Amino acid sequence: MTLESSSANGRIWITVALIALGAVPAAFLRLSGAHIDPILAAFVYGGGIVCGAFLLSWAAEVAEMDISGSLAIAILALIAVLPEYTIEAVLAWDAGASYNTETQVITDEMARAAANVTGANRLLIGLGWSLVILIFWIKRRENLDLRGQMNLELTMLIVATAIMGLIVAFDQVSIILAVALIGIYLAYLWISSTGDSEEPELIGVALVIGSLPVARRRAMVVLLFLYAAGVILLAAEPFVEGLIETGAEFGIDEFVLIQWIAPLASESPEIIVAVLFSLRSNPQAGLTTLVSSQVNQLTLLVGSITVIFSISAGEVLSFRLDERQSIEFLLTAAVSAFAVILIAPRLLGARVGLVLLGLFVVHLFFSDSNERLIFSYIYFGLAIFLIVIDRGRVRHLIPTRP
Repeated sequence: MTLESSSANGRIWITVALIALGAVPAAFLRLSGAHIDPILAAFVYGGGIVCGAFLLSWAAEVAEMDISGSLAIAILALIAVLPEYTIEAVLAWDAGASYNTETQVITDEMARAAANVTGANRLLIGLGWSLVILIFWIKRRENLDLRGQMNLELTMLIVATAIMGLIVAFDQVSIILAVALIGIYLAYLWISSTGDSEEPELIGVALVIGSLPVARRRAMVVLLFLYAAGVILLAAEPFVEGLIETGAEFGIDEFVLIQWIAPLASESPEIIVAVLFSLRSNPQAGLTTLVSSQVNQLTLLVGSITVIFSISAGEVLSFRLDERQSIEFLLTAAVSAFAVILIAPRLLGARVGLVLLGLFVVHLFFSDSNERLIFSYIYFGLAIFLIVIDRGRVRHLIPTRP
């Protein structure tokens, strides 16, 4: 090992240590039971979640060395969104505890759970997908060629998007539909496990950890998983409470805070990891990871809401939606449908990234339900328009071998 590489490795280990230490205040504050200003609490706990998510992402990348093929991508995506699952579990549990089975009134807690899951999914597409595509184009000045790739992921995403339509039609995530969604994700994992194995391309922290002897490498991965998961579990509930109290203090719609700030904290490391893939000229892995995350959030995450909600409420229930929540689910389905049709040819240039990012940014300024409904129609209309002018897009969605 050269002096230069030893110095670089030293800096990387210092980075890991600093990120790990960055999560300590959140864990200490929660374990101490101390109460601080809600804004500061949101920052401290949100920072803990972000630090934990980075540690999870690095550990998940290294874990790919011991897992094969598409399954590695699926598991990496699942682990990477653990912070989002933790926050959603807190919201779903609170929703179940607030629900009165006699009056059957949809509570504010239920609205928060719906807000978080819909915001997280739109954030992945509007910000995550677009950044990977645009950064690759800026760096290489060429289209991102994914022809023959992501067949399984896009097929599962189409199925999950169609089921979102059923949720909107019935104004609820029924327990039957929830079980079906979880089953679809388990099927996705099983199919992924049959894929061919590939040696993962590691860089930075993941490369240094992956270069350790096998026993030490696996021990480090387990340690990072346990530490990061522990911090995230400790920080999730008070982070949500901090956001809600902040909204109440400043008169900000808590629905909007939960929909965008919570997912931004929980999803940002995953998006950053995908961007890093793109920067090192491996955008295929970055975008595939984000699409896989989209699949598990529209299936396992949505299905788990009803399951946790029922457990908390003490009986088997469907997760009912009011008009605003139904529109948010409709908009999420519309965004997903448009995105799938848009990238169907899998030859993605700057225009694709700009369209995804532009529509996402614009729709953030319109939070009224009627305005969101109009945006749903716009997304569906654009999807239909793309199919009309290029019917081959539908053919591109039929799985083919590379």
